[in-house]
Amino acid sequence: MGMSRLTDLIDEAHEALYDNRAKDARRLLDEARRLDGRHPEVRLLEVDVLITEDLVDEAIAAAEEARDDHPKSMIVGLRLATLLLDALDDVAEARPLLEDLARRLKKGEAPDVAADDEESKKDAAIDFALEVWLTLADVRGADHDPQGALVAADVAITLDKDDPMGRVARAAALFDLCRLEEATAEVAKAIDKDSRCADAWWLRGRLATIKGDHEAADKAFTRAISYDGERFQEPFRISEDEFAKVLEAAIAELPEVVAGAMKNVSVIVEDLPDVEMLKKSDPPLSPSAVGLFDPEPLAPAAGPGQPVRIFLYRKNLEISCATREEMVDEISVTLLHEVGHHLGLDEEDLDSRGLS
Repeated sequence: MGMSRLTDLIDEAHEALYDNRAKDARRLLDEARRLDGRHPEVRLLEVDVLITEDLVDEAIAAAEEARDDHPKSMIVGLRLATLLLDALDDVAEARPLLEDLARRLKKGEAPDVAADDEESKKDAAIDFALEVWLTLADVRGADHDPQGALVAADVAITLDKDDPMGRVARAAALFDLCRLEEATAEVAKAIDKDSRCADAWWLRGRLATIKGDHEAADKAFTRAISYDGERFQEPFRISEDEFAKVLEAAIAELPEVVAGAMKNVSVIVEDLPDVEMLKKSDPPLSPSAVGLFDPEPLAPAAGPGQPVRIFLYRKNLEISCATREEMVDEISVTLLHEVGHHLGLDEEDLDSRGLS
């Protein structure tokens, strides 16, 4: 009776959250906590209620406490990982959690999902595994591991061949690997499965951009925005002359140590990266790159001290930004990182010097 009542309270609370009835959800949470405050589902409900109340830091703390109390709970591990990604974009902390979940799933461990019967539990377990592998594909891609992202996407597709997001994940990994024709084919498969898949249309726009078909790209971006205007925004299109002014404003915002190093750097603005240049790295650099540091001096025969080059890619910057202010910030961040590489700094060095 107690467990049945607890399940009902959790279900009712989630319905209240879905209907934007935060006070009702909080009341139901409090009642569920009185029945069993340590139950994993109750701890996760607390996280969801805190998020709805815009208490993000408290939600992360609650998820971490739930993880400490239930270190073997797979549903708690996944919720903490997704929360770190959604709230903080913290790939470094989220990836180990997801890698651990993927390892356990590959070994045949069953997730601790709740269900009314065995058939429902089996379906819930597949849905859980699908979310893990799709999220892991995104995280590996964000962590500059496109080959690992491709592997995760392939696992997701084996779990549910009809889910368009598996095809999107595979297309994104292929795109980052500069395998553009294969990526184009996967995007088409995703759209065939769901013509309103915003992620597929956005990636189709990315592919059209790197191929130089900007009219087709804008049409695809518009479709993506029409299906999910919260996550996707119109690219901030800008003329070459106006871009030069934005670049000047971005350079003016650079810290003194970086501004000084810029005297020995030539900033070259191009519409798009050269795919063949991207392929020279291992793994390849993504065609969505907004900037690139070229360590080779402009005139190597002239001896040391010659300027090196930083490339900025205007079309990719346009896609990454929705306003002029965002573009100034994005260029500043890009120059910080690329000049940091010129100075021999890695990502940890950049963070420690406040240049990230």
